[in-house]
Amino acid sequence: MKILTFTLFMCNLLLVQLKDGNRYTYCETCLKAAQGLERAIKEAPAASRKAVVEKLLSGELCEKLVSHNHDQISKDKLASSCAFLLEANYKEFHAALLDKEPENLNVLLCYEQSNACVGVKLQTFEDSKGTFTAADIDALLHENKEKVRIARPVHPGPSVHPGDEL
Repeated sequence: MKILTFTLFMCNLLLVQLKDGNRYTYCETCLKAAQGLERAIKEAPAASRKAVVEKLLSGELCEKLVSHNHDQISKDKLASSCAFLLEANYKEFHAALLDKEPENLNVLLCYEQSNACVGVKLQTFEDSKGTFTAADIDALLHENKEKVRIARPVHPGPSVHPGDEL
């Protein structure tokens, strides 16, 4: 059973990959598509939601993404990624969009339904590193002092205590 599950998971990951293998572009496309879908569904009246979803998933969404693209992704790559995304996941997206409220569609569509962003690093470590200042870290340590354990530093070279040999 475990082998079957693993095999199905790996096959699913292989199906998700684009022909050129650019997972970052595919993930970015999915995130932009989810954002566009969420905006369009929220703006549409509840009675016409099904028609709006079908219209967007039939290709209009890709046209909107390409016409509003101002990022570093080329329009050709965006169009092909979007077409592949919608073609490969049409049934899942359609069912999810009709059943769910348009909140956190990026997680639902790009991580759960299509696996487009699973394993894709969107933010670099350097980008996220600068968000905490020393004062922020001190405040967090002070607020959570019962959960913090101070570790002994590891010193290179000979043992500090000569009697602690293995």
